[in-house]
Amino acid sequence: MTAAVRALPRRAVDVRSVAFWAMIAMSAFGLWTLQRNAVPAMLAFPPSAALNVAVLLSTLAVGVWLARRVMRPVQAPPWSGTWLALMWGGLAACGMALLMNSRLLAVWSQALGLEASSRWSAALTAPLNEETAKAAGVVLLAAVSTRLVRSAADGLVYGALVGFGFQIVENFTYGLNGILMAGGVEPFAATFQTLWIRIVLTGIGSHWAMSAIAGAGIGYLVSAAGRSAARRVWVAVGCMALAMALHFLFDSPLGGGIAGTLVKPLVNFAAVMAVYVVVRRGFRARWAAVSAEEVAAGSLTRDEAASLSRRGSRRRRLRSFRAGTGREAQARLQRLQLALLEERIPERLPAAAAEPWREAVAAARPAN
Repeated sequence: MTAAVRALPRRAVDVRSVAFWAMIAMSAFGLWTLQRNAVPAMLAFPPSAALNVAVLLSTLAVGVWLARRVMRPVQAPPWSGTWLALMWGGLAACGMALLMNSRLLAVWSQALGLEASSRWSAALTAPLNEETAKAAGVVLLAAVSTRLVRSAADGLVYGALVGFGFQIVENFTYGLNGILMAGGVEPFAATFQTLWIRIVLTGIGSHWAMSAIAGAGIGYLVSAAGRSAARRVWVAVGCMALAMALHFLFDSPLGGGIAGTLVKPLVNFAAVMAVYVVVRRGFRARWAAVSAEEVAAGSLTRDEAASLSRRGSRRRRLRSFRAGTGREAQARLQRLQLALLEERIPERLPAAAAEPWREAVAAARPAN
C-alpha cells in the first residue's frame, strides 16, 4: 500500500444508513420469526384468521389516525417515520421479544421454581425485554433522521406508534393462540373472545401507552440540549423506568380478577395522559416562543403565526384565498413556515440554523 493511499481519509460511517438498514434487517428477521408460528395456525383455521386480520386492520386504521391526529401537537409526524415505527414495533420488536422472552422465562423457572415463576415470570420478563425492544425503535428513528425525533412530542408519538404496532401483532398471535388453548373447539368464538378482551378491555392502556412514555423520554434526551446533560439523562431514565413499572403492574398477578383487568389499563392510560399533558404544554410553549421570534424577525406576520399553530385555523386561512394558483401559493408558503418553526423547536439548535428555511419562506411569499 502506497503512502498516498494510506493518507486518504477514511470514509465516515453513515449513521443514518446504518440505522435505517438495521431497522429493515431486524424487521425482516422478526417477520421470519413470527411467521413460523402464525402461518400453520392461519392455514388450519382460515375463518378465524380472516376475523383476526379484519378486526386488527380496522383497529390499526383507527389507532394510527388517533396517534397522528391527537398525540402530536400542530401537525402529524411524517408518514415515512410512521411506517418505520409501526414496522419496527410489529415485526422487529415482536420478533426480538419472542426470542428473548422464551430464554428469560426459563431463567425464572430455575430461579423461582415452577409455582412462583408461573405467577410472576410474565411480570418480570416482559417489562425488561419488550420495553427495551420497543424503545430501541425510537432510538433508531432518531438516528435515521434528526427531523423525525426532534422533541419529546416526537418521541411520544413515535413511541405510541411503535407500541401500537407491537400491540397489533401481539393481539394477532394471541387471537391464534386462543384457538389452541381452547383445544381447537369453536375456533371462531375463541378468536373473537381473545380479541374482545385485548382490544376493548385492556387496549386502552396496553403497549402503546407504555412505549409512548419511554419514547417521550428519548425525545427529550435528544432535543433539549439547552438543559443540563444530567437532567436529560435522568428524565429519559425515569420515563423508561415508569414504562417498565407500568408494564410490570399490567402483567403481574396483583389485583387479579375482572376488577384488576379493568383497573390496570386505566392506570396506564392515566399515566400516559399525564405525560402527554406535560409534553404538549412544553411543546406549545416552545412553539409560541419560536413563533414570536420569527414574527419579530419578519418571517411571519402575527396573523400567520396565530393560524399556524392549529390545524383548523390553517385550513380556514387557506379557504380565505381564492381557489387556484393563489391558494396553492399560500399552501406552499404555509408548509415552508411550518417547516421553519419545526426546525426551531429543538433547543439544541441555534436560531441561525433555520436561516435556509427563512430564505425559502421569503422566496415563496407572494408579491403584494
